Amino acid sequence: MSRRRAPEDLSVLLGETEPDWERLTQALKKLPEGVDPVLAAGAALRLLSEDGSSFWSFGRHCQQLPAPVIRAVLERLAGDVRPGVFFLRESVDLEGSDESLCASWRMALQGLLDLDVTYGWGSKQRKAKLRGLAENPVLLQSLQTVVVASEEVSRDMLAVLTIDASEASLDALIPHVERAVRSQGWELDRLEDLRTHARSTPALDALFERMEALLQARRARSPALELARALGLGEPAVFWFKLYATGGEEGDARSMTYRHHCHLSVDSRAPDWLSFSMSSWDPEGEPGGSVPVFDLDGTGLQNDTLGLGGCEATRIPEWMARAAERLRTEWRFEQSSVMTSLRGRQRTRLYEWLRGRNPPGK
Repeated sequence: MSRRRAPEDLSVLLGETEPDWERLTQALKKLPEGVDPVLAAGAALRLLSEDGSSFWSFGRHCQQLPAPVIRAVLERLAGDVRPGVFFLRESVDLEGSDESLCASWRMALQGLLDLDVTYGWGSKQRKAKLRGLAENPVLLQSLQTVVVASEEVSRDMLAVLTIDASEASLDALIPHVERAVRSQGWELDRLEDLRTHARSTPALDALFERMEALLQARRARSPALELARALGLGEPAVFWFKLYATGGEEGDARSMTYRHHCHLSVDSRAPDWLSFSMSSWDPEGEPGGSVPVFDLDGTGLQNDTLGLGGCEATRIPEWMARAAERLRTEWRFEQSSVMTSLRGRQRTRLYEWLRGRNPPGK
């Protein structure tokens, strides 16, 4: 049986610059009432990721903090505008008793955990978590406030509002839809995904029909479809493929490394329909690190240390061959290296084009 940690030992643990994380998380679950709240709050906030991408560790291990420590944590987070932190502050009852404060703190942290799950987007488990948030008046109101005040919020937060589908939730959601409609970028695709969870109401159905019409129009005029026609692939409703090729292999079959890498992506469904990049290992940089030597996207040429010049999509295989010459390598890839929406002869035709054996128009 381990001995009970003396107060001075606990202070050392909470104040360590490089703590034993297992011991720290166990200590945070059992903090005594008389612990220094400022010191304990600093230790708890170490579990909060700097970019706010995940609240899992913080939400899991900080549910039993004493009331003074909770107040100290919230004071430290007073100016933090990250949506998750905003949600936490809005959900906690700072005006009530210590008991009410601790209960609302636990509820808010559980809400953060329910917004930070790894279940599939349309899974029963995720649906249950989001539905529970929508049915909790306190957490729902907090989410509405966060979504109104923040331009960038998680898809899960928005999904809760579509499950609730009340007037207040729709009012919070509309500005995000309007911004997506104006940009017609990836945000529009992300919002359209909310239909998986949304309650069917006349207002929401009309909103999703509008987004779907805009997405269909954007995809129909995608330059990727023009490329498909130029390659003799007919008139597909959707056209996408990805290629990953390597060159400059070193080692043997048991331990093979590659000095050069080529990535190509074309997708009629995406607002950024084209991405074509090549990189090469930098012998003067970090071990195993690569630096970009050529970057092309739908807006044009972004990087060209190889001096290849501009590149039309139909001539990408030529640019790959020219790059290989200048890198003194040869691109290695097989049909299995190409992922695509095409099948059968069309897939073979695409592969032959990528190999430089089937120029457009022939």
